[in-house]
Amino acid sequence: MDVGSLLLFLALLVVCALYVARPLLSEVDEDFNPELANLQAEHARVLEALLELDADWELGKVPEDIYRPQRQQLLAEGAAVLRALEKVDVHAKPSAAQDAAPDELEALIAAYRKQAKKAAKPRAAKKGGRKK
Repeated sequence: MDVGSLLLFLALLVVCALYVARPLLSEVDEDFNPELANLQAEHARVLEALLELDADWELGKVPEDIYRPQRQQLLAEGAAVLRALEKVDVHAKPSAAQDAAPDELEALIAAYRKQAKKAAKPRAAKKGGRKK
């Protein structure tokens, strides 16, 4: 093995090691909530199972007497997960970006309502001027 190929191999090894170690070297996300992540994964799992069950039933792979109870069970699991997600979201601390978003939304809604009122005034004047 000559020196050039050995250097190339070492450079490739260093690049691969840095790529693999990148998640370990990055900063930890302070907003990461493992409970929320688990609930979101469970919600996705229930939805996927429900879609798969419905597709199998439509293809005739699952008989009616098995389909209905399994579907009801999956719907109940999904509802329980959604209730748990709502509780987790309510207790989460809002960040500054989340605080600003409702203010921007309220401003957009107010501007839309103002524009809708201006557009409604000419129509109301036209309707009032008509004779029946």
